[in-house]
Amino acid sequence: MPIDATISFWEQEEFLRADVCIVGAGIIGLSLAAELLERDENLRVVVLERNTLPTGASTKNAGFACYGSPTELWRDVRTLGTDAVVELVRMRKQGLERLRTRLGDEAIGYQQCGGYELVWGNHAAVLDWLDKINTLLQPVFGSTYVVQCDERIAEFGFGSSVEHLLALPHEGRINTGQMMRALLRYVTERGGLVLTGTPVLRVEPSADGAELLAGTAIGGQLRFRARVAAVATNALAPSLAPCLAARPGRGQVLITEPLDRLPWDGVFHFDEGYYYFRNVGRRILFGGGRNLDLEGETTDQLALTERIQSQLEEYLRTLIIPGVSVQIAHRWAGIMGFREPALPAVEWCADCVLGVFGCNGMGVALGSLVAATAAERLEAVLLQSHHGAQA
Repeated sequence: MPIDATISFWEQEEFLRADVCIVGAGIIGLSLAAELLERDENLRVVVLERNTLPTGASTKNAGFACYGSPTELWRDVRTLGTDAVVELVRMRKQGLERLRTRLGDEAIGYQQCGGYELVWGNHAAVLDWLDKINTLLQPVFGSTYVVQCDERIAEFGFGSSVEHLLALPHEGRINTGQMMRALLRYVTERGGLVLTGTPVLRVEPSADGAELLAGTAIGGQLRFRARVAAVATNALAPSLAPCLAARPGRGQVLITEPLDRLPWDGVFHFDEGYYYFRNVGRRILFGGGRNLDLEGETTDQLALTERIQSQLEEYLRTLIIPGVSVQIAHRWAGIMGFREPALPAVEWCADCVLGVFGCNGMGVALGSLVAATAAERLEAVLLQSHHGAQA
């Protein structure tokens, strides 16, 4: 039989064998590694990432620490039902608290700056639902979730089309880059091995666990063996874990050059959460518009489109900072993952291969909690296999 002369004995033993092999070094993948290493510091955990940087949305998101704007929650109630939406908000809150506790607010740049939703036109019907939202979410937050504050529209200098403004005092923001670096550092300091530039081509059960075939930067292939494997690749999960019916959703973003001054501070949403903006110092980060072309934006291609970028610039000039000259400093795109219903999923796709998905555009809030659920499932199998080996 042919012998692979490129792999040493040391590499075979220390790099290619693991107790748990995780595909995807985004928020969920790294949080899952953290959960496992917290539970058992002796576990050998390997995380594989196909690119140098995380590919999907984890290092490309807008850094919102939010739970759902009123028009977004109102829409979701009509599709998921009231009980499911309340539970989803509770999970987002618990997930964000888990992230903050694990890494610390300073490490992730967390600020509870408060959020707002801009409302006009047909969306104004949500005003009749505000008391209901507050009643439903009072047990989750222990205080009022949303307050109408139309008097601040002029203070913030928004365009004349904005009819109402809703304040969301529990919302905040993070520094996405700081958060991901802190999470990566947390995992590696506890003995986790994170290998970038290692695209996984196939994951399948083997006689003693799971086997993962991955590519290398020089065109070769690596064969990883693990007692269990988890696929945490967000929108790209179905290619490796068909049990997860996730679909990609591209999010396009821009950020301005610094302005002389900004009349507001915080995180903002409008149009059922499809648009979102915040300040980064004196810069404006603004993204969204996927609903302008839902079919076209259901893609895993990291690209920008003239139609959506033009709409972002138009809203920037007429709605967010009217009458002020702004220059765009940078633009980018990220790939989120969505599924129907819009609820997290942690499912066994095969023996010893777990599919993990749960963001639906809320990875910062949900990722840590979904990872905890996945860790419990993997831990149970690891424990069972350990007892089986002893017997």
